Amino acid sequence: MLKGIAASSGVTIAPAYKYETPEITIVKKEGVPEEEIAKFDAAVVTSKKDIEIIKEKAAGRLSDEELAIFDAHLMVVEDPAMAEEVKNMITNEKVNAEYALDCVAGNYIAIFESLDDEYMKARAADIRDVTTRIKFHLLGIKPADLSLIDSECIIVAHDLTPSDTA
Repeated sequence: MLKGIAASSGVTIAPAYKYETPEITIVKKEGVPEEEIAKFDAAVVTSKKDIEIIKEKAAGRLSDEELAIFDAHLMVVEDPAMAEEVKNMITNEKVNAEYALDCVAGNYIAIFESLDDEYMKARAADIRDVTTRIKFHLLGIKPADLSLIDSECIIVAHDLTPSDTA
């Protein structure tokens, strides 16, 4: 028997769909800065498009308040300070883009998780969600798309990000 937190109230019977986020292993490699920065920029652009598409699909089902999470995600993906840190690390340390992003994102996540304010702590999840999406694009990983499920089911997952839920 599985136990967890229900995302919605009530009782339902349906087949279970086990949703697992692909495991990401980030390996530090030497990289050519210009190539790694171009790869990073392309992954950011693609991730931004993903978030905009998810927001557009969710617009008919979610309130403006619920949709605001995607505005926050767009701000993270477009954050010039984070991008500059990633690019500086790529340039100065001559490392691969996914490693630089993992390090920079890890620092941001640790800072937000250490804050006393619950709202700010929740922003760590937004940073994790967005930077994981960028890492997927950098590594060529295509996660399962829950929007493609075409039959009723109960989604069983360790965690669902806002973009998974939408």
